[in-house]
Amino acid sequence: MNSVYIEITDACNLRCSFCPSSDCRDEAGSGVSHTFMPSALFKKCIAGAVEAGIENVYLHVLGEPTLHPGFALFLKDIKAAGLTATLTTNGTTIRRVAHHILNCPAVRQVNFSTHAYAELPPSDAREHLEDVLDFCRIALIARPEMYINLRLWNIGAATAGDWNEFAISRINETFNTQVAPGNFCSRHKSFPIAGRLYLHEDSRFEWPGKSPQAENSRDPQQIVRGTCHALDTHVAILHDGRVVACCLDYSGQIALGNIADQSLPEILDSPTARNIREGFEKHELRHPFCQSCSYCKRFK
Repeated sequence: MNSVYIEITDACNLRCSFCPSSDCRDEAGSGVSHTFMPSALFKKCIAGAVEAGIENVYLHVLGEPTLHPGFALFLKDIKAAGLTATLTTNGTTIRRVAHHILNCPAVRQVNFSTHAYAELPPSDAREHLEDVLDFCRIALIARPEMYINLRLWNIGAATAGDWNEFAISRINETFNTQVAPGNFCSRHKSFPIAGRLYLHEDSRFEWPGKSPQAENSRDPQQIVRGTCHALDTHVAILHDGRVVACCLDYSGQIALGNIADQSLPEILDSPTARNIREGFEKHELRHPFCQSCSYCKRFK
């Protein structure tokens, strides 16, 4: 296992239709409940990652990580621990946080979810895209070793065609390249732009857990064929410290323990974790959450 996803906040400043963030209601059901991970809990997450021999930290599950008031300090904590960081962001705050990212050598990769702009007013979408492209121009000079992905993860969505065409045209104009749309397939998703800057295309997927009725109808004793990289290449920690098997388990359906109470190696060696991992090795989806996950179908 080489990566841990740490959800430092579930708060987001966008309400994208493809993301379940807007579905996270408070106990009264009257509004969206957002939480920011305390710095002490984040330090436990980092210590747990080191103890488990993990090398890379992904700063997201749900939420926009750059909204966390301790974002810059968390980057320093990652660097001090000798770990690397991968940031996935919608890019709307990049003007404010760019210097923190560029000045932290621990940040090895930044993923911009530019597909999120397809649902914004055109003027806002174009402004955010220009901010991201400005960052990319600077990063290519200041941090040429850092990978940057401009994501368009909405291929096939009927409402995204015009935005994707515009975004790709602006990328080509900005970097004097000829990235051509229409070549997307399951084995050809990344297109080089300049240096370590890439356009990354993918199709939308349904987040598991968005349909609780379907999930609850599954029989825990039923054997469903399939596999996943969860608990093999990665594990995730939610904003409240719950450790979950999968980076898509935003609601904690497969809670294995809490980093506030146990060490990460102990949690990863729990009976539930071992059973799920053994199932993946035998191509068996043993947990109802996994059985309801369409993303598992991408792994053969």
